[in-house]
Amino acid sequence: LTDGPPLLRETTPRLRGHGALIDLLRRALVPSPPIEASEGGYIAAGYDVALDDLRDAGAGGRRAIAALEAEFRQKTGITALKIRHNGVLGYHVEVPARSADALMKPESGFTHRQTLAGVVRFNTPELHEVASKVAQAGAHALAAEAAHLEELTAAALASREAIAATADALARLDVASGLAERAVEGGWVRPELVDHACFDVTGGRHPVVEAAVARSGERFVANDCSLSEASRLWLVTGPNMGGKSTFLRQNALIAVLAQAGSYVPATHAKIGLVDRLFSRVGASDNLARGRSTFMVEMVETAAILAQATPRSFVILDEVGRGTSTYDGLAIAWAVVEAIHEDNRCRCLFATHYHELTR
Repeated sequence: LTDGPPLLRETTPRLRGHGALIDLLRRALVPSPPIEASEGGYIAAGYDVALDDLRDAGAGGRRAIAALEAEFRQKTGITALKIRHNGVLGYHVEVPARSADALMKPESGFTHRQTLAGVVRFNTPELHEVASKVAQAGAHALAAEAAHLEELTAAALASREAIAATADALARLDVASGLAERAVEGGWVRPELVDHACFDVTGGRHPVVEAAVARSGERFVANDCSLSEASRLWLVTGPNMGGKSTFLRQNALIAVLAQAGSYVPATHAKIGLVDRLFSRVGASDNLARGRSTFMVEMVETAAILAQATPRSFVILDEVGRGTSTYDGLAIAWAVVEAIHEDNRCRCLFATHYHELTR
């Protein structure tokens, strides 16, 4: 491409140059190769004439074994006689125990191999000869396939840099086209990224929750968020199941999507670049390391206070709920003051403590 989006101009040339390797693999391999290479069957018919001959010899031997089975049945009069194969005995004649006496006689031409509860197994010179040919052809065919596999592997490895470049190009196109498709489907908007600390989103939506409620025929209620230097910390209050956590997470997702190069689920978005995004939501413990739910919450909150900068974006969901009411209120109060006065970052703080709003 000589024009068009830079991503296409950059990636399209890296998709080419694999014609010879693709043709080789297409001719050499069956459409759906087996997972286990040791059993063969992955080299396509017509790729190697000698391999095809070995396979034909093996198939001819198996047909000869089937003919022997019919011959033995006629010769002995045992209609239940079968020629079977296993990994220990190889090919062998198997008859019901009640019919085995006639084959035990020396003049029968059958050699006893094994007696089980319900069946007796035998061998014959004719069967041994045919089975040897089948096994020999099969072994040679497996060796030929293994040699071809080494050659194909070497051919692929010789192109590994070009293959890796194509994989990277495909990954970039996949991400870009996936985000573009989602933007069209969801009515997303292109965000405006600026260098000063702001977060101005109109009609923002949580993409995952929106998709979930749409399946039940409901509509996600969009909402706005406007954080600036003069109003950089919001206290979000309301009842349980009122949408506080959804509001926090949707705005964090919008920040991530915007800086990943995606459109965002909103009608308008102007976002100051975020150097780090911190999240303290949910309730979990790590008792195996001696950390209760409250201890995990405090450790994570302390890490946020220690690392967040004026360019960071922080969401905190009900800090202090893991202890008594007034202790939790004191902790939440102190965290709010530290975020507002010291870190000075953009923050959404969900809480049930109405004392904080007062």
